[in-house]
Amino acid sequence: MTNKFFVGFFFSLVLSANLHAQGILVDSLKYGRDTVYLMPDYTASFPGGKARMWEYIKTKFDVYAEGASFTEGAKEGTMEFSFVVEQTGKIKYIVMNKSISSAYDDEMIRTLLSMPKWQPATYKGKKVRSLQTAQYTLNFYQR
Repeated sequence: MTNKFFVGFFFSLVLSANLHAQGILVDSLKYGRDTVYLMPDYTASFPGGKARMWEYIKTKFDVYAEGASFTEGAKEGTMEFSFVVEQTGKIKYIVMNKSISSAYDDEMIRTLLSMPKWQPATYKGKKVRSLQTAQYTLNFYQR
């Protein structure tokens, strides 16, 4: 029994490493059951490009969101997040990789979910799900 478990576990590790090397991510706990591409032929893009995406986030992200007011200890710093751009262009499965505060995490998730549809990634001419990772720095002196 132990040998079968070990062989199955080892096989799944090798398969996972091989898929990751091919630019494919399978993490159903974080990103749903379907395949997520890390290195598609063409990456997903926000309408108007990255500069427009940052402009959108800066405009929509509310630094005074509930629980994040200056009187309650607003913070500066960098937050990092990942999300999946679905084949339809919708944003799903947002994961906060680095946090400033839970209130800012909630506000970033709200902001990302409010984004217009992206142009999805393609792989071998077919629209695919893809993973995007980004960082956003809050600096109150720049606002």
